[in-house]
Amino acid sequence: MKKTRLFAFFLSLFALLSLLGLPVWASEAETASASSTEAPWADDLTGYRENLLADAPDYEAGCETALLLELNSGIVVYAKNAESTVYPASLTKIMTCMVAIEYAGKDLDKMVTVSEEALEGIAEAGGDVRLQVGEQLSLRDLLYYLMVNSTNEAGNVIAEYVAGDIPAFVSLMNKTAKDLGCTGTHFANTHGLHDPNHYTTARDLSVIVRKALTYELFREICNTPEYTVPATNLSKEKKLTTTNYLILNDGNRYLADNGNYYTYYRSDAAGIKTGYTSAAGRCVISRASDGNMDLLCIIMGAQTRMMSDGSVRYDNFVEAKKLFNYGFDNFAYAKMAIAGSSPMFQENVKYAENKRGVVLIPSGDVSCLLPKEYDKEQVSTRYELDDPNGLSAPLSQGQKVGKLYVSYGGTVVGTTELETLTAVEEKPVDKAIADLTGKDVPDEEKSLFQKLLGYWYVPVLVILGLILILMLRNAVYRAQRRKAMERRRQRANARDAREARRLRQEQQTLRSSAPAGTRTPSRAGGERGPAQRRQQSRPVPEEPTRRLPGYGQNPTDRNDRGGRR
Repeated sequence: MKKTRLFAFFLSLFALLSLLGLPVWASEAETASASSTEAPWADDLTGYRENLLADAPDYEAGCETALLLELNSGIVVYAKNAESTVYPASLTKIMTCMVAIEYAGKDLDKMVTVSEEALEGIAEAGGDVRLQVGEQLSLRDLLYYLMVNSTNEAGNVIAEYVAGDIPAFVSLMNKTAKDLGCTGTHFANTHGLHDPNHYTTARDLSVIVRKALTYELFREICNTPEYTVPATNLSKEKKLTTTNYLILNDGNRYLADNGNYYTYYRSDAAGIKTGYTSAAGRCVISRASDGNMDLLCIIMGAQTRMMSDGSVRYDNFVEAKKLFNYGFDNFAYAKMAIAGSSPMFQENVKYAENKRGVVLIPSGDVSCLLPKEYDKEQVSTRYELDDPNGLSAPLSQGQKVGKLYVSYGGTVVGTTELETLTAVEEKPVDKAIADLTGKDVPDEEKSLFQKLLGYWYVPVLVILGLILILMLRNAVYRAQRRKAMERRRQRANARDAREARRLRQEQQTLRSSAPAGTRTPSRAGGERGPAQRRQQSRPVPEEPTRRLPGYGQNPTDRNDRGGRR
């Protein structure tokens, strides 16, 4: 009986620990995995730019509209009225050149004849006419005319060649702008001479320029300070000089507000285009790089100033140089992750042989554009694994297993892949058990056997229930048996007590019926008979104490005590 009770107790304890322990272990594993697989922040640079500019020094551009964009990241590090509607003037020719390259880039050496319609309205609108009706030039030379010295009629000649007529080409320009997401732009001509229905924004122009810079021919043409056009059927060889003084190193100087003279030229500048009308003011778009950052500067609505020495100062170039200096002086790329080095992360690996985990390292560098004096507490890193269920052995060295996200001010600004630092071998036994039970298999892919194993707790609960029922039944049975035995003992004690009283009464009766001083006569010769002898020899029983069977007393002995009844 004792062995049965001990076995039932330990079996119940084991089942209970299994029932309670496994969910706890699963919960711990899920918690550990969740700590390293949280999804990253939304890829929205608005919050990042707000934090970026909040840490940067104040600056005020001396023009109506300005924008400074870092081309590698697409981050705007300075903006003034960038969403306001403005007239683009000859900045329009950036779109004209890009559309021509896109639709007719293979026809650069094709000869194009200048039509009379291409020259209509140019002189009346205030533009200089440099081409002649009937003159024949290559499409390549026309593009240099358009971008280097900003010849207005070159845009119309190009439009007629590419699209058949000028309105059709302008429609292509507007379609391209729409496709690029330029919501504040509408073109009415190919050259940018003033038209109330011809407008854009600095933000849209930055989008257009970034697209145009993807064409190698555009980058070459827009950064050409001088170009020689060979002789044509109607003109001699001509030398074209750029209108962009930022890339023209001819010693042209201007008088600064501090009284010193400086050149417009900037050695790190590249392109791109100038523009001017009385309505648009002085405009320029240019690009400059210092090996760390690649900045795109847009200046619109700058002034033309008459200086105290009698010289004329073009503030579009002056403001562009100032804005470039502001960008390079106050911003730089900071390396937040180094390939194969830092940061490092420790991750658990399932079914690993003699290893609890593996170190994860970045597979590439992550650099972030930040103010040179940035708040380091704003920078943080997070990572997520490719497999939401975590890592499983075997793993090879350098295996790509996830992604690292670098954020500034709560916004993701750079990513790279994570790879394993070392290889991890598989422990076959653990893997075999997992394959059998389908532990890492999605529910919809599990076999019927694996699904049934998923309900292991049902038979455990059934066994527990049966054990508890048996234990309860045994306890009830033993209690009932004890009560029955107690009742039998009480009844036997009562019978013995009655028998003792009866015997005492008989003896008292015999004594009281005999004369005083005489013996009880016998049946013959004065001798006592067997009844008298038995009565005299029968001892007077004491009050009995009843004991239970099994403790050394035969329960039938009470019927033999004192002779026959």
